[in-house]
Amino acid sequence: MLESELRVLHRDLRTIAKAYIARLENDLFVCLAALRSYGPIEQVPREMLHHIRDLTIIVRNRKLKPEKGRRKDLRKVDSLIVDLVSTIGRKN
Repeated sequence: MLESELRVLHRDLRTIAKAYIARLENDLFVCLAALRSYGPIEQVPREMLHHIRDLTIIVRNRKLKPEKGRRKDLRKVDSLIVDLVSTIGRKN
């Protein structure tokens, strides 16, 4: 009986992981689309340029060890994407 439940748990885990990754990827695509929608750099408001620069530094300096598959790294990525969407994705 436990073996059967563990198989169901495994299936649920994979379903949850796929949905979670799909949501994060969608949020990243929203950010990319919003960045593209700003048009030429000359037309981007100065305040937004500052936000974009700050976010670029944060994204560049992320400290992750993906090969370890840690929840800590997932939380960092999730938090980073939330920040990106709240700043960049607002326009769309």
